[in-house]
Amino acid sequence: MSSGPESVSKSRFSISSSAQMLWALVFGVMVGLFFGEAVAWMSVIGNSVILLMQMTVFPYIVVSLVGGIGKLTKDSASMLFSRSGIVMLSLWVLGLVVIFLMPFAFPEIESASFFSTSSIEEPTSVDYFKLYIPSNPFESMAQGYVPAMVLFSIAMGLALIGMKGESKLQILSFMSTCTDIFSRITQGLIKVLPIGIFAMSASAAGTMGIDEFASMQVYLLSMLVMSGLLAFGVLPWVISSLTPLSFSDSIRISKSGVVTAFATGNVFIVVPVIIEECKQIMREYDALDDEGATMIDILVPIAFSFPNIGKLTVILFVFFAGWFTGKPVDLAGAGSLAVSGLLSLFGSVYVAIPFMLELVQLPADLFQLFVMSGFITGKFGSVVAVMNLFALTLISIAIFQKVARFGLISWLRLGIGLIVGCSLVIISSRLLMETFIDKDVNTSEVIANMRIADDVLINVSRDYPVLGETLIQPIANIAAIKNRGVLKVGYRPSNVPFSYYNNRAELVGFDVEMASMLAKDLGVEVEFIPFRKTKMAEALDNGFFDIAMSGLAMSIKQMQTVNYTAPVVELNRALVMPDHKLKQFKDLENIKTMKGVTVAYAEHDEKINAVKHSLSNIKFEEISGYKRFFQQKNRQYDALIISAQAGSAWTLFYPEYGVLLLDKNARYPVAYAVAWENTELLRFVDNWLKLRKVDGSQDRAYDYWVLGKNIQVASKRWSVIKDVLHWQEG
Repeated sequence: MSSGPESVSKSRFSISSSAQMLWALVFGVMVGLFFGEAVAWMSVIGNSVILLMQMTVFPYIVVSLVGGIGKLTKDSASMLFSRSGIVMLSLWVLGLVVIFLMPFAFPEIESASFFSTSSIEEPTSVDYFKLYIPSNPFESMAQGYVPAMVLFSIAMGLALIGMKGESKLQILSFMSTCTDIFSRITQGLIKVLPIGIFAMSASAAGTMGIDEFASMQVYLLSMLVMSGLLAFGVLPWVISSLTPLSFSDSIRISKSGVVTAFATGNVFIVVPVIIEECKQIMREYDALDDEGATMIDILVPIAFSFPNIGKLTVILFVFFAGWFTGKPVDLAGAGSLAVSGLLSLFGSVYVAIPFMLELVQLPADLFQLFVMSGFITGKFGSVVAVMNLFALTLISIAIFQKVARFGLISWLRLGIGLIVGCSLVIISSRLLMETFIDKDVNTSEVIANMRIADDVLINVSRDYPVLGETLIQPIANIAAIKNRGVLKVGYRPSNVPFSYYNNRAELVGFDVEMASMLAKDLGVEVEFIPFRKTKMAEALDNGFFDIAMSGLAMSIKQMQTVNYTAPVVELNRALVMPDHKLKQFKDLENIKTMKGVTVAYAEHDEKINAVKHSLSNIKFEEISGYKRFFQQKNRQYDALIISAQAGSAWTLFYPEYGVLLLDKNARYPVAYAVAWENTELLRFVDNWLKLRKVDGSQDRAYDYWVLGKNIQVASKRWSVIKDVLHWQEG
């Protein structure tokens, strides 16, 4: 008699909970847009509710797996794991196909990015032993190693299958009771979940600016379309084609879980909800017995510990990185990306992404953008993950209960629907992005508009000093520099990002800022005088300037004529060449077989002399400056030897070029130079560099000019209360 009211209660709870969560999300966004950053504090409430929701998940998984598997017979357990494994693998393949098709929606564009330290850093390794082997089950639970915890629970459950007697029944009864307890706690906590969703949505909408995602609009739109296609098209269509459920049923039962996962970005807390919804819908179709219900209790936690399609969607970022940097992933790379990417995603996505970028030989320049966009894309992936768990569970249980539809008509319906639906969505997305996305992104605008922040008076000369024509001055020590009130600094024009002219015709760059800081600390003005590196020693000895500060690679040959300071930064040697040639130069053995190749260089004489004998087929030609390579008209140079840091900056001006890092571990120092006799200035600058390194000034300048960090000053988040009603001052 109690089954009727209980069924009605569950139905009412299911409908009302999903509606409450949806409205909580909508009202949260509205409140965030209205109040802006004033509601940022509400994230505390949201995070608290999410942590409460996580309270029962780990123990729920343990007791449901141990108790559920322990109830099975050997035959039913074998059928569950074997057939569900095939379903899981099939869904992975289907998801990967959709993900690999999505890049066809990307519009044509040429772009580039600043140097990123992630391109020279080894990705954090994953301890797969701890992740998957529960040598200490309690540690696995404490550290959140879900796969290891699942394996331990499966082992306990399998051991129970072979046991007999009253003790087994007592354990199973205890596990069943615990499952009911945790299920009731979860249902109670779900009643307060809308409060958490409202708080998190309000905080996110009030603090997250649109501008910070502008450079990733293609990726974000593609992720949105692809996630929507998978979650509300492909997976429900698969469910409706292969099980008794209709397409609308698939959408209806997933509403509560989908809204929760999207609002929180957390699939873990939805596991109990997925289990209950799958049981309820299968009972509505009279297609679930007690053993089938037990199967659901077991299957969902096990499936959760494996990569789902939602997690696989991050692979799209690798395709985006290749597209954005002009180095699209080819078909050969896509094959290895599918297998290796899937395996790497058993760990964290923040470990998997650098690994996959390395795998397809992309420099991971945009990994920081992936991290920044994770708040949004993680929500898209969570929605897909929920639908993936629903699809896997429902199809597996339909097979187990012998109600699955595997006839010819079902397969034809499935295949035709997927082909037509995916084709229409991808083609439409391509047309829309070609129409509305600004493809003429001028990557040079960012670096060409960068400016020096110091208020030191700067004088810049564009005339090179000439011996015999320019007035010779005595070498100036610190006292002489202070007496005349000017620090004379030698610079090399067009030496991006160390010294170059911006759009305002101002001399800017890392070393220009460092020189301005040095002059400010000396209490003098600064004057910049151009020089050519071959004439640097001559200019210093004749007092044309006091110090050369312009991205100077330390040269053993010039050490005999000038005094270098301690290294300021260390750079990585690289090649720059047109994007379409990058693949040819990736293999050293391939380079040795090339004919008629000319490589330009402006520095690195010692290194080039060392490799000339091993690359006798390559012609190396010295040029006066890097700009000559990028502005060549008859393509006499195939590649340029330069630092990866400077090469990345140059590609912002010339996005049709790409950077190929030669060796992650091979670095060379860059320093400043003074006249051989000017030891006093040398000692002062060396000590000054130590000071500026310790207080962070040098690192801030490096981050700005070389890594492109903090280029745009964060503006206050737009809100109705501040920008429309003017009730609050900006």
